[in-house]
Amino acid sequence: MAVMTTMFVVAWLGAGPGDEPSKLAVAAAVETFTSTAPAGPVPKIAFEVHDITVASPDWRGKMLAQLEPVARQEGSAVWALDQKALADLLKYCQNDARCNVVQSPRMISNVGEPARMTNETSIKYVAHLKRVSDGPPNEGTHIAFVPEIGEVHDGIRVNVTSSQLKGQILFAKVAIEQNQVLAFLTTTYTESVKPQSKDKEKEKDDPGVVKTSLLERLRPEHVNAASINGTIQIPEVVSKRIEGEWMIPSEGALLVSMGPTPRRHDKGLRQSYQERLVAITARPAPEPPIVTVPAPAPAQSKAPATP
Repeated sequence: MAVMTTMFVVAWLGAGPGDEPSKLAVAAAVETFTSTAPAGPVPKIAFEVHDITVASPDWRGKMLAQLEPVARQEGSAVWALDQKALADLLKYCQNDARCNVVQSPRMISNVGEPARMTNETSIKYVAHLKRVSDGPPNEGTHIAFVPEIGEVHDGIRVNVTSSQLKGQILFAKVAIEQNQVLAFLTTTYTESVKPQSKDKEKEKDDPGVVKTSLLERLRPEHVNAASINGTIQIPEVVSKRIEGEWMIPSEGALLVSMGPTPRRHDKGLRQSYQERLVAITARPAPEPPIVTVPAPAPAQSKAPATP
């Protein structure tokens, strides 16, 4: 039985709409991000990630006029959104009980440094059975199976591997991975257990006495026949990955769709629609206030009084 505990094959996007900065992304590029002199402080960026699961492709039709295409690869797609479009998308999802929206805490890093967010579940399963016996297959009198445990992850991983300022525009290298565990297939390994002969036990006491019944001679495999079974699990997993360097609007978000994947119902084999969206925002991180501690006043010595 699988035990669940809570907790990107590189593919660069080919030529497409993302080869040149879009008008929306340029207009929304952060104006407060400026190139700094080598001796100056490194700007800090606050990244936020919304992990959105939608249950219908209808959101694309409703949001079409607000989506600015950036890049596409296979079934994955990237758009730029302004702030209003991001708010409209979140409102649409929050009003649909079949959708799920998870927001990560802010990830603050210096320009150029990586940031990472994960929203996934670790699932353990029996990947292999180690056979322990006192004989070859079907010949042992003592047999046991020791399970070897494998692990798969179900969920999303977002890695901002690096970022840089090009003039006043922030570009980030982003890698997103999605793993979806659809089911666990099972198979059974069966092995016969050979009964220990009572005559062999007697041989230990008296090696000169060897007694074997007629039935044991004719059909030894059926005398007190027994067997032991072991179950092996095979995870059915759909994995997707997208990676590229894209401009992140300052007054909006970069929206990445991993494409639709099947979702099985618990009570049957019928499948329904499921699509994972990742919205990434980047804002200048406010510098912490500098608290100055006043220096203590210098000690003053008192001259002795004159008589």
